[in-house]
Amino acid sequence: MYDVKADIEKNRIYITVGKLEGEPAMQALAQAVKAECQKLKKGFTCITDLRKYEVQDDQFEKYVTQTQEAMIEAGMSKVVRVRRETGLLGHFQFDNASMDVGYHAENVTSMEDAEKILDENTE
Repeated sequence: MYDVKADIEKNRIYITVGKLEGEPAMQALAQAVKAECQKLKKGFTCITDLRKYEVQDDQFEKYVTQTQEAMIEAGMSKVVRVRRETGLLGHFQFDNASMDVGYHAENVTSMEDAEKILDENTE
């Protein structure tokens, strides 16, 4: 389960990732992210909601890395990840991949906090 939406007015992409069923779902998510990034201007921001994400096998990390690289190439400037307060820490899989790609994302536990961080940086 995933949802990807570009907010052209805010110049922001919203990515929600839940349980993904295998490689076809990972590929579809990666394609959706790339397509939505094309709707935004360079310097866009990103909120990734991982509160329902379930850690994937290591073999699928390449899709996370490829997607993050594509977002940087498309002009992404800042990312905030919304993670669970407790329980499985799936955001670590995204953190590790983003460090390999060369950026750091702030982690928060609510959409409101994520919006606030990114909105403050654009004012």
